[in-house]
Amino acid sequence: MNTKKILVLVVGILFAAAIMQAQRGSRGGGGGGQGTMTTPGVGSVGIPSSAPEGTTRTNDTELRINDKLTAKLKTLLPEGSDPHYLSKGFAELKDFVTTVHASNNLKVPFGDLKHKMADGSSKELQKAIHELKPDADPKAETKKASEQAKQDIKESK
Repeated sequence: MNTKKILVLVVGILFAAAIMQAQRGSRGGGGGGQGTMTTPGVGSVGIPSSAPEGTTRTNDTELRINDKLTAKLKTLLPEGSDPHYLSKGFAELKDFVTTVHASNNLKVPFGDLKHKMADGSSKELQKAIHELKPDADPKAETKKASEQAKQDIKESK
């Protein structure tokens, strides 16, 4: 049992390092906009899940996202990104989709926004927006992104 835990931990660390490296490389020397980012080792289908759609899951697994919502999110994320994989760390589907919308609306790289958020909550999203885009209204931007997320989730059912 301990060997399995260690293996999962090592794989998780490797994935995190690969994502951070891909994000650094996608910014090109000047930084700024959203570049191409691939998700190493994870196909476009994502890692299968047995949990019912929209349920709360642990932060060690990605949220279950249906095909229709996946297609929508791919239009908002950098080319080659896997929404299933990027949802890791979010306990609620709505929080993940809200963060994707905020990233897209504000032209802030998703990885930067997610990295600034400790627990994936809307309060943390507001703090992250304030840090990355001081000229934006964090409360209004979070509310706007939340409404967009609600609509996307509703339309995907």
